[in-house]
Amino acid sequence: MSRQNILYAVFLTLALILYLGNTEQRLQKARFLSKTLYLPLISSINIIENLFKIKEENQLLVKEIANKTIYINKLENQLDMFEKIQVDYIFGHYDFCLADIIGYSGNFEERNLILNKGSIDDIKINYPVISTEGIIGKILSVSPNYAVVLPYTHAKFKLGVMLEKNNLQGMLESDIYGNTYMTLIKLGSDINLGDVVVTSNISTIFPRDFPVGVVTRLIESSDKIHMDAKISGFTNPACLDHVIVLKYEKDKNYEKEFGDRD
Repeated sequence: MSRQNILYAVFLTLALILYLGNTEQRLQKARFLSKTLYLPLISSINIIENLFKIKEENQLLVKEIANKTIYINKLENQLDMFEKIQVDYIFGHYDFCLADIIGYSGNFEERNLILNKGSIDDIKINYPVISTEGIIGKILSVSPNYAVVLPYTHAKFKLGVMLEKNNLQGMLESDIYGNTYMTLIKLGSDINLGDVVVTSNISTIFPRDFPVGVVTRLIESSDKIHMDAKISGFTNPACLDHVIVLKYEKDKNYEKEFGDRD
């Protein structure tokens, strides 16, 4: 008799044994066989089922770990941003908004900065923009989700500034090459190399005393009445990832009153 026939006879005999008797007897025989003859087979099936369950659980854990990793990366990026935005000077109790620089517009020496915050974040035109070390510029235009910054190195940017040591007033301007100057300084004024320039109380954009840069060169103007001071800014707008937008608007009620008199 072949091996296949022997196995067939064995299984047939087991089937007959299980079939004979009433329901209770059949259940008893089935329990007995499951604990003896069928135990290796049942154990193998249970092991396979457990392996499939473990595989499914591992897939769920891998997915959960991936989501947690993404969340941790976001937190690390936010932490890195806050560590970089630690201002080295006191800028008052103004409300502010942190923003990323996500692009540029314009030519290299006259390009504007594009931020990832806009009117949805309460950003408005002419809001001052600063970094951890000094001024950057002002908000030039705003859309719901983005804003454009005119940096102080742009030729169209103008700002009232003064010397920190004696409040000597002047105007901050830049040329098309990105060189920055304090202009309209009366010849013979008390100004020297290394003097610190800050925002003036006559500025229509910034509060006073925000750091701008230091005087690196004095240039006599052609009219022999004024001189210009070349300024090295504390910040370079082209080398920044993040900025701070101050939600500050100067009180200009005096303009309305003088306007009413005209």
